[in-house]
Amino acid sequence: MTDAPPSRYKVVERGRRLVVIDTRTGQPAVREPVVRAPSPSGTPAVRPVETMTPSSVDDRSGSAILTTSRLYDLKGPRRIVMSDNFSNRLGRALGGWIIALFIFVAVTALFFPWLLLLPLVMLFQPKARAVFRQWITARLDETDRTAS
Repeated sequence: MTDAPPSRYKVVERGRRLVVIDTRTGQPAVREPVVRAPSPSGTPAVRPVETMTPSSVDDRSGSAILTTSRLYDLKGPRRIVMSDNFSNRLGRALGGWIIALFIFVAVTALFFPWLLLLPLVMLFQPKARAVFRQWITARLDETDRTAS
């Protein structure tokens, strides 16, 4: 059998850092930067994907932007500018729902443990999901009208 040829690169520690050394030159290996050809004068240059992602802050008002999903919004995906009033209202609503959920789970676990499966069963009911999505869409429409 023949052995594999020796590797061109080796890793050594220098000054508490790992450095890749090119065994042919004896110097640290450096990754060559990718050189891109300039775009023709008539066409715009293509921007990297990271700079094309939408921002989560509105440029005009400085408010946060809520991007909805088709999972819970019938009109989603859409972007809603969250005013201070909306943020406060959403925070109070979420706090209330979390407290109510905690109380429901505690009481249900003590007296009716089989009812803890009810939310799981409701997830698989198309009519229940449709009612929930309509309710959420109506609340988001109200918010969108007041923000505009």
